[in-house]
Amino acid sequence: MSARRDLPERIRRGIAALETTLLLVLLAVMVGVATYQIAARNLFGGGIVWGSELVHVAMLWVTMIGAVAAAGTNRHIKIDLVARFASRPLRRLAQRITASFASALCVALGWFSLEFISGDFIEGTPGFGPVPAWVCEIIIPVAAVAMAFNYLLRAIWPLPDPAEPDGPDIPANDLNEDES
Repeated sequence: MSARRDLPERIRRGIAALETTLLLVLLAVMVGVATYQIAARNLFGGGIVWGSELVHVAMLWVTMIGAVAAAGTNRHIKIDLVARFASRPLRRLAQRITASFASALCVALGWFSLEFISGDFIEGTPGFGPVPAWVCEIIIPVAAVAMAFNYLLRAIWPLPDPAEPDGPDIPANDLNEDES
């Protein structure tokens, strides 16, 4: 495979590795802080003042990064009634329409979350410890834009149909060496 065709795959793998790393770090922080809070309350009568808020914010970030990862790999919850019973052209059309609709919803989520966050920024709403609330919430529009972009790409270039026997979705490692 040429270096030019290999670049998008390397970018996709790099983004997936970054998402996985962020999810693991945030999950470890959540478990670590929650465990410390429980132990500190039972042993010392108190814990980190903002520990609970940190766990809540980490949960928001895990949720949003997980949603971006699921949307990017097409492993999100979906109802595939049309995909089961429709012809190939109708499946492609349905995939484009649903991806366009999902992209529009994500754009709306991003827009309204920016309005929400700007209110917290203007008001100076506290988040946890010294961190303002808008910093904690910035993941919402960022993730919404990332998901909108994923769905927009899928609306323009639908994913290969797994039912298509000669589709371009055959992984490179499934090809015989003498065919390449």
